[in-house]
Amino acid sequence: MMKAMGLAATAADGVFATRLAAQGFTGPSGTLEWLASKMKPSKEGFAVDLELARYRLPRVAFKRFPIQIELQAVAEAGASLSAKIKGRTQDIRAITVETYPGIIERVADPAKFRPQTKGTADHSLPVCLAMALLDGDVTVAQFEKDRWRAQDVMTLVEKISVKPGEALIAKLPKGRGANIEIVFTDGQSLRETVEVTEGDAERPLSRSSLERKFMNFAVSVIGKTGAERVISVVDGLEELKDVRELTRALKGTGKPNPT
Repeated sequence: MMKAMGLAATAADGVFATRLAAQGFTGPSGTLEWLASKMKPSKEGFAVDLELARYRLPRVAFKRFPIQIELQAVAEAGASLSAKIKGRTQDIRAITVETYPGIIERVADPAKFRPQTKGTADHSLPVCLAMALLDGDVTVAQFEKDRWRAQDVMTLVEKISVKPGEALIAKLPKGRGANIEIVFTDGQSLRETVEVTEGDAERPLSRSSLERKFMNFAVSVIGKTGAERVISVVDGLEELKDVRELTRALKGTGKPNPT
C-alpha cells in the first residue's frame, strides 16, 4: 500500500505547498540559496530542450492489466489464447512459459505458485496466466473477489512450468516479452508469443484497451453511465471551461449502477 502512495503523496505535497504560497505563506530562503550555491554553474549557451520527441513522457509504458509490469506479456498472450481453448481447459496437459531469467526470479518463484495474499497473487506469473486463460482477461475485480484462489485457477497453475526463453533473450536482451505453449492430452498444441506488450512505448495502448481498463476500475464506483460521462469530459478536456465539470463527473451520483 505504501508503494502505491509514493507518487500520490508527492503530488499532494506539491498541491499543498502551492496553496500555501497562494495564501502568502513564506519560508526561509536561505536554504534554497545554500543549495543553489552548491550547484555547478550552468554551461555557456545553456538552453532548455523543448523538443517534445525527446521528452521522457512519450516513452512511459502504460500497463494494460492491473498487475506487475513484467507480467503484461504473459497476461496478453494468455488472453489471446483464451478464446482458442474454450471448452478444452480440462484437456490441457501442460503449459510452458518462456521469459527472462530476472523476471522468473521475481514472479515465478515457489511462493508465486501458491500465493496467500492479493499482493502476492498480482505478482504471480502462474496465477495471472491461469486467470487470463480461463477468463480472457485479468482485472482488478478478479483480485478483489478472490478469483485467484479458485480451484480451477489453482488446477491450471499446477500445470504451468517456466523457463528462460533463449530466442527472446537473443532478440531483445532487455525486453519483457513471453512465449506460451499449451499442450493438450491428444498431443495438439497452441503457441502465442508477445515480444513487446501493448502499452509499451514502442506499442502504445489502443483506445479500446485504455477505455476497457478505465471502465473496469470506474464502473463499480460511479456506474457505467458515470464512467462514460468521465470519458466524454476527458475527450474534450482542451475546451473545458471549468475543471469542476470533471471533478463532478469523477464523483458521480453516489449511486453506482454496474449495468
